Amino acid sequence: MPNQKRHIAFIYTEESIGNLEPVSEHSPDVVIQSSSLDDFLQNPDTLTRNVDHIVVSVPMAGLKSVIRVAIEHDLSIGILPLKSQKTLSRYFRLPDDPADQVELALQEKGQTRDLILCNGELVLFKAIIGRIPVIDLPDNLAPWKTLRNVLARFRGIRLLGFTFVTDSGRKVETAAAGCMIVQHHAGSLASRLIANDGSSHDGMISLVIAAPLSVLDYFGFLFQVLKRDIAPGKIPSAIGYIKSSRVVIESEESLGVDIDGEEITRTPVECEVRPGALRVNTGPKTDAKRGHLGDSNEYFNIKHLPIDNELTKAKKKAIPFFPYASEERFKDLFVALRDDARMSSAYVMLMLLSTLLATIGLYQNSTAVVIGAMLLAPLMSPIISFAMGMLRQDQGLYQHSAVKIMVGIALALGSAALVTMLFPYKPVTNEMLGRLSPSLLDLGVAIFAGIAGAYTKSYKEILQSLAGVAIAVALVPPLAVAGIGLGRGDPYFFGQAFLLFSTNLVGIIVFAALTFWMLGYSAAIKGKRSMGSVVLVLALITVPLYFTYEDFVEKIQWELSWQKERFLVNGKYIIVRKAEILRQHHRDIVLMDIMARERLSRDDLDDFKQKVQTNFSRKLVIRANIIYIL
Repeated sequence: MPNQKRHIAFIYTEESIGNLEPVSEHSPDVVIQSSSLDDFLQNPDTLTRNVDHIVVSVPMAGLKSVIRVAIEHDLSIGILPLKSQKTLSRYFRLPDDPADQVELALQEKGQTRDLILCNGELVLFKAIIGRIPVIDLPDNLAPWKTLRNVLARFRGIRLLGFTFVTDSGRKVETAAAGCMIVQHHAGSLASRLIANDGSSHDGMISLVIAAPLSVLDYFGFLFQVLKRDIAPGKIPSAIGYIKSSRVVIESEESLGVDIDGEEITRTPVECEVRPGALRVNTGPKTDAKRGHLGDSNEYFNIKHLPIDNELTKAKKKAIPFFPYASEERFKDLFVALRDDARMSSAYVMLMLLSTLLATIGLYQNSTAVVIGAMLLAPLMSPIISFAMGMLRQDQGLYQHSAVKIMVGIALALGSAALVTMLFPYKPVTNEMLGRLSPSLLDLGVAIFAGIAGAYTKSYKEILQSLAGVAIAVALVPPLAVAGIGLGRGDPYFFGQAFLLFSTNLVGIIVFAALTFWMLGYSAAIKGKRSMGSVVLVLALITVPLYFTYEDFVEKIQWELSWQKERFLVNGKYIIVRKAEILRQHHRDIVLMDIMARERLSRDDLDDFKQKVQTNFSRKLVIRANIIYIL
């Protein structure tokens, strides 16, 4: 075989002595000089004399010793893995068939590879410092095994202070669960993450840093891994990446450095690369030089790592369930929220116009006009800003927002009351009555509106949906009804409508704040006192809402039970086809569609009312639509 070596040293141990015969008999043109590992390491100069190539089948520690000798004497290496060395086979893409392994190991031209040293120790595959979730697992591991492995490692995971100094002198201070130096970019999840940004012969060290800022971050990354949908070269939110020819790693606590599965040294650790120092026979699918890394420029992708204020919060603490973030990371959002919290003439004008429009729509009993007022109302934005200010204990943000909200409430109540006092005809329409019976269902609307409001504010691409949220929760119409109650001098009218508005207001604030928390805008709810006060108000509001909800359920059941009800009045049958009850503070109004075959007189209707009244404890007003049937 023309491309095989003529003089080859075969290094073995007792475990691999069985490979001696297939190696020796592979070709009569090859001169095999066999030696045990111990003998070889005792006399390396003698046993490498006149040798062109080394074939080695020994444990990992012995392999690294042989590699040092091979580099010193400028010899290439062929590897026959032991049965237990599955990782070795995977990283060097060695064939599974023993005959093919021998064929590959004896070939003449080895692939040139960089050699990485950490505190002088050889790194063949990877070096791990701290706890690395997920990314050091084999790429071909079954999803259920990946899940089991990750869950076993998750318990007690916390972020520690790390400092990374590269060859250019750039210093990165952060907090991380751990980091991993990847030597060969094949066979692990880490290698897939940086597949487009690394090579085993680019003269650079690839350092992957794991910094899950929350339990959700951790399991979000795990979900990506289980789905196998991580695009090559795309760094997930829990990961940082540094590429340099030299990296010094320091940790706040002394940590062991696990090199190729064995803890050999401890931090601080200096890692350096020796370009092209190793020549080794590898399988045909090993990586080639890719991407923009033909040059030796350093590369940093550390935008997902905690820095500055985040660093102080993260270090030496168990990761929280929800993520946190610095204001610097979400600068655009906080600038927008501060703008929303500032008073402006446009806000005053829109509040007046939307309230006047809503008041007229309520008097007209026009749903379309009321919806138009909801679209025009600007009250949702300062409420969302107030939620964020309370969450982050940003005094300026929540004070400005609170003032803006109170001014809006005062404008709405005053303008609606003024219209009512000036309007000579004061009907009570269905649009008004629909806002006089708030219940737990309205609280549910407020909850989901708060979640949706915070979520849409967080993402520019869906910010236009905030108007839809404002329509759903309807902040201005209840205020307009409350203002109408003031203008009428009716405390019940005002109280019920303002209870509905208060339900919407407090529900939005609490759940918008919780949504911002879950989306990562704070490590924890720091404004505990202010947050607690709003939650207390929410709890107090829930009490009357609960009783109103019970009344609502009872009302629905009553209306259903009265359908097809029959009454005999003065020898005439009256059938109730439909019944609806409207409850006010001093009386019940029943709207009915009734059917009769004979004409009903006033006496008949009075008797019918008396029969219906026996089912009610309060004064009853019946408005009946009579349908005569043949």
